[in-house]
Amino acid sequence: MTIAGYADWVAAFMSKVGIEEPALVIGHSFGGGVAIKLARSHPTLVRFLVLLNAVGNVDARRPWEWAMGFGREFWPPSDTLELVLAIRADLVPNFLRNPLGLARAGVLAQRADLRVELVELKESGVPVLALHSERDRVIPRSAFEAVCETVGADRRVVSGGHAWLLVDPDSFGEVLASTIDVQVAEHTASRAADRRSEVERLLKGTRLSKRSIQSLVGSAAPLWLLSDSAPALAADLALCRPKLKKGEVRALARRIEDSTLVRLTIVARDRRGLLADSAAVLVASGMSISNASASTWKQQHLALHSFIVGGGAQFDRKAWDTLGERLRSMAAAAAPSPGLRALHPVTVTVQGAGDRSIVKVVAPDEQGLLATICRYFQVHDVNIETLQARTRNGLADDTFLVIGKVEADGLKAHLERPPVPATPLNRS
Repeated sequence: MTIAGYADWVAAFMSKVGIEEPALVIGHSFGGGVAIKLARSHPTLVRFLVLLNAVGNVDARRPWEWAMGFGREFWPPSDTLELVLAIRADLVPNFLRNPLGLARAGVLAQRADLRVELVELKESGVPVLALHSERDRVIPRSAFEAVCETVGADRRVVSGGHAWLLVDPDSFGEVLASTIDVQVAEHTASRAADRRSEVERLLKGTRLSKRSIQSLVGSAAPLWLLSDSAPALAADLALCRPKLKKGEVRALARRIEDSTLVRLTIVARDRRGLLADSAAVLVASGMSISNASASTWKQQHLALHSFIVGGGAQFDRKAWDTLGERLRSMAAAAAPSPGLRALHPVTVTVQGAGDRSIVKVVAPDEQGLLATICRYFQVHDVNIETLQARTRNGLADDTFLVIGKVEADGLKAHLERPPVPATPLNRS
């Protein structure tokens, strides 16, 4: 099989497991060559590319010199045991079953010439990060530098040999996590700036003044700006003017083309617990939330919540009027918290220092999950600035930008413990 064949196999596998959005793709050694080919052959699948000791430039060494370099990877002896333990489950069975196949793969890696793909990758604008190790005797430093120069990649050199990530996985995790965080943050900021300009352009000519556009779009959080398309965000912001009256709630429901889903946008004066109440009202009205985004503007005391919901397509006028009344009542009093059964498994991660942090919750999707998480934040004096929530294949993936201290273990336990009867929450 060629490198292109391996790349096509990876693309087919990603489709089979339900990966629909561009992904952060990491490739090591021969896998780096496959990742390069994947990014060029299937550009919609790759958002960010990380190359670790990757092939891609023709190796001028003779085959036996290349093989000797691989052999020297097992020196010094202090690293040999860890390396053997790390690769024994894959290398030994493959060597016994198909030694000729391994040899062919090695020759393919040594002769890999992806310079054309690297030039095209640079022109495409896909961000690339390349890492190399000091004692790599399989991929020469010159080949690494040539790949970086051709693709225009940011680069970093770490300690260890060619298989450094296998010998010392903890260090690999730390190096990669910190480096990727920085790179992804920079790329996200760039995408958010482009989206901000596009939304501002779409809002020109609407009833929003230039000052209002700059105030709303200019201070919008990057997480919210990347939560949906520019036209959808612009339509949501158009609901924010004229200025809301006391107790006023605005809502707009739009059918999503070629779907039974409805996009429901709610604008109200911000208050503590409002997002939890919005989600609770929708659940009580028989709607199921598949996606959600939210943002707040403190200076304007404004909150904007957008939900992709199922169940709304069957609503008649009376049902919509009832929902409107519930939303208006929500502005004055907290909605009852929905019941939620115990969930397993639940993953909660908290990133950030100080009062502001990003909280990510991954759990089985259940009606009332979003409202329950938001209510937990309210009870623990945590304010939600921005939300991006998505559901795929029965799994909810919710990301919150919050102000306040969040204990990951506490939120996890709250979602995993047995449910309690749903009751309204009294607000002081």
